[in-house]
Amino acid sequence: MRSTFLFAALLVAVAVGALVLVSNPRYHARSPQVRGTVTLVGDSLNVGIEPYVGDALPGWKVVTTDRAGRTTPEGIAELEAGRAKLSNYVVVSLGTNDSPTGVADFRRNVRRVLALIGPNRCVVWATIWRGGAPDVAFNGVLREAADANRRLLLVEWAEMVERNPELLAADGLHGNGDGYRERARAVAAAASGCSPAQSAGQG
Repeated sequence: MRSTFLFAALLVAVAVGALVLVSNPRYHARSPQVRGTVTLVGDSLNVGIEPYVGDALPGWKVVTTDRAGRTTPEGIAELEAGRAKLSNYVVVSLGTNDSPTGVADFRRNVRRVLALIGPNRCVVWATIWRGGAPDVAFNGVLREAADANRRLLLVEWAEMVERNPELLAADGLHGNGDGYRERARAVAAAASGCSPAQSAGQG
């Protein structure tokens, strides 16, 4: 009888211990933590990377405000209206739909975009390919801006497709699936290599 009593007591102790473990929230499975948030503000080339950015930045939240055909002035209007709730990381794709002769306007517009985003956020901006070649003038503007702003990082899209034209769709302007996947990976690498200032926005 004594051994039976001890065995029953042991079972009760095990059951109570299991109940404590289950009821203790420390032992519950935790939800995956968001490592960061990235906001996309751009044109159809940003639309193209939307399906791939999440895989390129695992654990990150991706917020998209892109629209095909958007010009840089239209992107500025989007930012000025505050419709894009900016996170610490902002991926910009603007300039491809602007007039190729408007270099001075593009320079002013790049400054305005960066001013609206603010100096404390990390900005990733892809260089421009159109007309079957890199847009040397517009890309020069972006390089000047990057030289003056350590939190502006360029994704060398124009160089990527010049080296590997098979990344382009049949229209010679947009990426194909492989192209957008590689562009998304380059965007992720740039974002991961930048640290926003402590006073930047959430995410």
